[in-house]
Amino acid sequence: MKRRNLLKKRTSDMIRWQLRMRNRYLTCGITQSAAAGYSVVTLPHRDGRSGTVEIFRDLASALQRHAAIVDRLRSSGWSIASYTQ
Repeated sequence: MKRRNLLKKRTSDMIRWQLRMRNRYLTCGITQSAAAGYSVVTLPHRDGRSGTVEIFRDLASALQRHAAIVDRLRSSGWSIASYTQ
């Protein structure tokens, strides 16, 4: 039983922002993974296969990348629909 718990991938959402442009939505967030560090995930709701995952070793770099992505999206006409921190 202990071994099974060690093999489970442990992740936790740290930040998750949902953005909207007209009837399109996407989620951009940061997830912490014990094995990989921090992942910045961008996921369009219509097509989950076209999402991206970028992995960073430190939180500061992940936060900077998340901010850059959201800034670019907002400059392109997207607005923040909801967020969690």
